[in-house]
Amino acid sequence: MNTILIVLDTWRRDHSGAYGNPWIHTPNIDRFAAQGAVFENAYIGSYPTLPCRRDILTGRFEFPRRGWGGLDFDDLTLPAVLGAAAKTSYFITDVYHHWGRDAGSYWRDFTGFDLVRGQERDGFITDSDVEFGRRALDYPDHVRPDEPHRRNAIRLRRDEEDWFCAQVFRRAARWIEHHAGHDDFFLMIDSFDPHEPWDAPRHYIDLYADTDFAGKEYVVAPYAPVAGRLTEAELRRTQALYAAEVTLVDRWFGYFLDRVERLGLLDNTLIILTSDHGTHNGDHGRTGKNWVLWDEISHIPLIIRHPRSSRGRRLGQFVQPVDFFPTLCDAVGVVSPAGLHGRSLMPFLEDPDAPDPRGSVLFGEFGQAVYLCDGDYFLVQGVSAPEAPFFSYSIIKSKWASDDWGPFDGVRRRVGPKNARPNPERAGTYLYHLPDDPKQEHDIADSAPEQLRRMQELLADGLREIQAPAELFGRFGLA
Repeated sequence: MNTILIVLDTWRRDHSGAYGNPWIHTPNIDRFAAQGAVFENAYIGSYPTLPCRRDILTGRFEFPRRGWGGLDFDDLTLPAVLGAAAKTSYFITDVYHHWGRDAGSYWRDFTGFDLVRGQERDGFITDSDVEFGRRALDYPDHVRPDEPHRRNAIRLRRDEEDWFCAQVFRRAARWIEHHAGHDDFFLMIDSFDPHEPWDAPRHYIDLYADTDFAGKEYVVAPYAPVAGRLTEAELRRTQALYAAEVTLVDRWFGYFLDRVERLGLLDNTLIILTSDHGTHNGDHGRTGKNWVLWDEISHIPLIIRHPRSSRGRRLGQFVQPVDFFPTLCDAVGVVSPAGLHGRSLMPFLEDPDAPDPRGSVLFGEFGQAVYLCDGDYFLVQGVSAPEAPFFSYSIIKSKWASDDWGPFDGVRRRVGPKNARPNPERAGTYLYHLPDDPKQEHDIADSAPEQLRRMQELLADGLREIQAPAELFGRFGLA
């Protein structure tokens, strides 16, 4: 059995026809969904980008123990386990963080790997003769995407095939063409798109944008409240830019899927298509991602196609990225190592009505709030004791940290007050009743104390189950 795992960075669940969107064109994702199992209750585990990748590659929740950074030297990874069982593995990505000085090492246990250069802040092209006055991407003058991205895009792009997600899926298609005869490969494709900057070719933008628009165009939406920053027309334009990026990714995912089908691999290949998180795009009056992890960010798409799974079924079991490690091992007949937090999804793929032993999902971001959702209620448990001792269980300091960290003692390092203090909004505790309030706009924490206490008890049980550090219970007021 071959296995393919595809991660699309910052792809919102509600931005595809497979999840009910009526206006964004995603014919290839929708075609894939009709062939596989669509999970309705997939949620993030550790947020954001790199913590999610560690969840995937280690099968363990990372957010209680460490923040943004690379793999530690003693992390046991999925490609290492598959490699020990003589499974060839390959990693293709344009997520430059995997190689960055702030992280790196995510490629280390794969048999081979390939990095498409040039996304966002990747310092790939440093040519001093790149003239921004002759821009290949007609960024308006007031928009200033990161200079490395602009420089890279101007130098590298001529045709749609030069866009980064196109390069990723074209290289992936070429790789499988040379491995189609081997019934034992694991391919991980990690596409930075549809992450911002949202600068798809203009013919995609024209599908959604008002051609008479004359305001400011934000290819990188402000990580800020909309009020006072974007007009209604500018917000609609931003939403159109993101939709165009999603359709661009869909087109090249379809290119790859066509190659898989043409090579006759669908009958012996498990394919997972998912995202690490979503983004706010006017929801809760904000754009960007550095906010409370409401549904727009935390509720992710997940579609799995297995030769033996039911076609087009909607599955209601709770699923998280830590489940991919044991699922892929189970699919190829490899015994999962002890100590994983995830569980195999193969029983649900073989029997969509199989009971779900997981009655809720737990997720969060290192140093910030922690969350629990049971399908009816959504709890945001804020940090109630930010000055209490707080530790990082990693030799690697977080990228976003200041220098007030204690020395690493071989197990942990103390996190200083500057880094331990959460975002003020995420220091609060909120409770939402999803059947009555699906957009999570009405906090009932004060008016429903019994439900709040029940959810907090479930949250504490969940943290104990994953062996979260003891100091977190006091930090979150759960002791």
